[in-house]
Amino acid sequence: MKYSKSSLLLAAVVLLFGAPFAHGQDSVKVEPVDQSIDAAKLTYDYLVDGDLAQDDPTNKKFKTLQAAYAAAPAGTEDKPTVIGLKPNVYLLPGGARTPSLSITKNYITFLGLTNNRRAVVLADNRGLQQGSDDDGYILDVNATGFTLKNLTVVNYCNNDYEYPGDPAKNLKRRSDVITQGVALQAAGDKHVYENVALLGRLDTMFLRATRSYFKNVYLEGTDDFVGGGTASVWENCEIYFPIGRGVMSASGITFINCKFDAARGLQFYKVEYGGAARPNVLIHCVMPMSTPQAPVAWNRGLPPARPTQLSLTYQVKDTSGKPAVIYDSNMGMPTFTYSRELSDEEALAFNSWNLLRRTGNGQPDDWDPTGAKAKYEAAGQGNLIYRMTLTSGPRAGAGRGGRGAAAGGAAAGLSVTANIRTGGPGTTLNAAVSPGNAPDSTIKWATDSKLVSLSQTTGPTVTVTAQNQTGETQWVPIKATAANGFYLTAYVYCEPKYIDPPAFTTPPKINPPANGLATVSYTLDLGGRPDQSIITWYICDDLKGTNSREIAVSRGYQPLASLPLTSGYVSKYLLVAIQPKHSISDPGPPVTAITAAPIAAADIPSLNVSPNFRNFSTAVNESYVSGMWTVTGTWASVTGDAYVNGYGIRPSTAAYLLYQQDADCGDMQVDLTMYPEKTEGTGFSVPGSPAESGTRNLHSDIYIKFDPRTRNGYALRFWRTTQSAAKCLYQLYKIENGVGTPLNDQQVLTGVFKPTTHLTIKVTGTILTVTAKNDVDNETLSLQGTITPNRFGGAGVFWPGGSANTYSQFAITYPSPAGK
Repeated sequence: MKYSKSSLLLAAVVLLFGAPFAHGQDSVKVEPVDQSIDAAKLTYDYLVDGDLAQDDPTNKKFKTLQAAYAAAPAGTEDKPTVIGLKPNVYLLPGGARTPSLSITKNYITFLGLTNNRRAVVLADNRGLQQGSDDDGYILDVNATGFTLKNLTVVNYCNNDYEYPGDPAKNLKRRSDVITQGVALQAAGDKHVYENVALLGRLDTMFLRATRSYFKNVYLEGTDDFVGGGTASVWENCEIYFPIGRGVMSASGITFINCKFDAARGLQFYKVEYGGAARPNVLIHCVMPMSTPQAPVAWNRGLPPARPTQLSLTYQVKDTSGKPAVIYDSNMGMPTFTYSRELSDEEALAFNSWNLLRRTGNGQPDDWDPTGAKAKYEAAGQGNLIYRMTLTSGPRAGAGRGGRGAAAGGAAAGLSVTANIRTGGPGTTLNAAVSPGNAPDSTIKWATDSKLVSLSQTTGPTVTVTAQNQTGETQWVPIKATAANGFYLTAYVYCEPKYIDPPAFTTPPKINPPANGLATVSYTLDLGGRPDQSIITWYICDDLKGTNSREIAVSRGYQPLASLPLTSGYVSKYLLVAIQPKHSISDPGPPVTAITAAPIAAADIPSLNVSPNFRNFSTAVNESYVSGMWTVTGTWASVTGDAYVNGYGIRPSTAAYLLYQQDADCGDMQVDLTMYPEKTEGTGFSVPGSPAESGTRNLHSDIYIKFDPRTRNGYALRFWRTTQSAAKCLYQLYKIENGVGTPLNDQQVLTGVFKPTTHLTIKVTGTILTVTAKNDVDNETLSLQGTITPNRFGGAGVFWPGGSANTYSQFAITYPSPAGK
């Protein structure tokens, strides 16, 4: 495959600037020697010594860790089986879909026989599509009682490792391009990691163990490299971001006296995966200094409002010694609603004994990995409340649509919300504390609002009833507080008493088309209230409404009283259905009107189309009709300040959005505005390819001069590549009968695909060009090719699923018809 000069230059930039961050080891200036460890006094049951000439099973001595583990029996909680490892580098080669070492025996300990964790190294260099078909797992643990001590696990797929004192044992990275490469995947229960380094880049660790304890652990990664399990306590650990920033994707972890090191900001959770619903706790930790340019934030992306579960902090400082600043999000204006500071009394609950002594179902089995039971029991800190869950009962009047429909459900999660209406039934809120055997599990309920009443102020449940006389719906916080001061807040959407929907004083009538618009006139007896009527437009074949097809809908409480006309409506009747509604009513039954005559070609001023996605119908329609959109897959309307007109549409599956235009067309242009879920320029969930079929063929197409019905025309095709950790490859394609072939050899590697991307693809005569830019940085895209002109005027997009992409503008323009 040939590459353009621009793509080769971009690749060179990746290599140049990737090199300084290539080392994968503790970032300290001196070796991390633990003087409290006397290696000569460490005991073990089986020995691994890489300098042995051969295995000696009789004396339980082995040259490789794999052989020692195979020979070792499972241990018990009272007597774990200990495999000691002499200082050396132990390579653990895995297969394309086989972990380097799978650990399923219970109570196994890997013990480095050293006081320098960097001297005993377990290593492999496989990552996704770099030596492996999966994430290149080195240690894949699914066992109870697993322990690692005094050693390093490194996936050196994308980072070098310098072995202390012996350059001959240094490890050289496989590739400069960062891909998913897992050093440790940990599932099971009762895991201990002490004086350990876990090294890699993307996805360094997947922590899924029910309970785990980390002490003096050094962990590095670029993105998605922690996890959390059910309960995890980390003490005196360091979390390092080798490229200066990233999202650790850590949840449900209590960090005590830990240091986070990221020169350009960091985040804990990804909004799209809901990690903030299992928040972390920071006790006496040190964070990087946060600035708008290098934000230290809980969330990557814009999180939903009104969280119930909050991340917790206690005396957390930044590197200057000042109170740490942690934003809600790395985007938008700084806000601070996703965390709170613990009181002195609340903070006492966050000790290792109190947090880890119970199984996943909350029953105590008194696991005590730190030997701290006596200390904390003597202080009365073994059954203190450290967590609370809230749930809400059924919402009154559920299913009314509008804002209330998005207000949340009954399950415990990030946000606990409910709808209540004055004059109707209330909602029940339920609270439960952890641990369940706390000496005082009393819950007190409170609110400062006069818009609701509480059935009681003490007890595990409360019924909240609306008494809103203001005429406006408002959010009301309801606070649940435990005996030690731990609290959560639920939110109820409190509506005033609803009255009947407004009556029509003038029935709806569709006016004659004018200026490319159809409009509907009507009047309602609103009583001074805002009109929030739900208006839906259809096309149909006759005055009876035969073969009606939904073409536009109201959203966001804005009645859609005018409809831009497109060529697909010619010879069709327009039908409108209005459900009358104001701010304190449910929608009434629909009242319809229909045009007296079908839409004429003269009513359409232009073939150009640019739908407002606020009103776009996302209903599946797989027919191909000229002047209409073909919608396949699952699409949803989404809102956000970053979107054009505040709205966009997003596919959640593999999906097509195609515009059919049967008129003869010459030059044309498509302008797209896109907001990818991935923010670093990769766009897709995993690397893909431009292939039409097969594994790992994820790619997206943007079509132009295209006939969706026959699947012929041209496209820009792009995909995530293993050539870069922050870019996609882009190439022009010719599509014939649904199969794409490259239009030419030019490929461009660029990181332009970031929020928000503005892309133009156009055809002028025989020249097809693509240009793109984003709102984040200076990355751009420029492609050009020569085509054979055709008469097609269709356009569209294909998205393969996986990580999401939101389209908020899709404008199609035709500067001149074919032959003119």
